[in-house]
Amino acid sequence: MSEAARSKPTAIPGGLMLMPCKPGVCQECARDHTPDNPHDAQSMYYQYKFYAQHHRWPTWKDAIAHCSEEIRTLWEQALRERGAWTEPEPAKKTVTPKKRKKAGATKR
Repeated sequence: MSEAARSKPTAIPGGLMLMPCKPGVCQECARDHTPDNPHDAQSMYYQYKFYAQHHRWPTWKDAIAHCSEEIRTLWEQALRERGAWTEPEPAKKTVTPKKRKKAGATKR
């Protein structure tokens, strides 16, 4: 990410602005971790930045999505053992409304 892009605030729904995190930390979650490790799903910075991009709150499944399968498996197992595992709710089906009959229409 360029220095110019890093220095711009991110607009968040509701009229809030998220200021950039400090240089030298993960630009997604504002924590100091290696790129192969998960983002911090509990970081306020990560939560609001994710919400601004995806219009929903992040879960641990989102935070580990960029990791290798091995790392994802280890983290999911550890979080499940502690009762802390979270993942997005399944998408709700879109209900298609039935067409209404015109008023006064009769069957023949």
